[in-house]
Amino acid sequence: MRFGRYSVEVVKCAAQVRRLCDNCKNVTDHALVDEPCGLSFGLPFSKRPLWSTHRAYGLVCPICTWAVEISKDEAQALIRKGQSQ
Repeated sequence: MRFGRYSVEVVKCAAQVRRLCDNCKNVTDHALVDEPCGLSFGLPFSKRPLWSTHRAYGLVCPICTWAVEISKDEAQALIRKGQSQ
């Protein structure tokens, strides 16, 4: 059992969002990422847990890696949009 942060990974099947980065002010295609958060169960030294209480989703700038958190509903909409393409 562990409480903390795990590695952030890009959701490969999700559509990218073209937007202005709040940090570097470049207009780029931001990728959707997810991060397991909260109470989680996993193997020691693993990158990802086997189970966690919730996930945080965000859009990451490919230039400066600044992330903006988005809701689960917005993330699921991007995943559905990416799968339909």
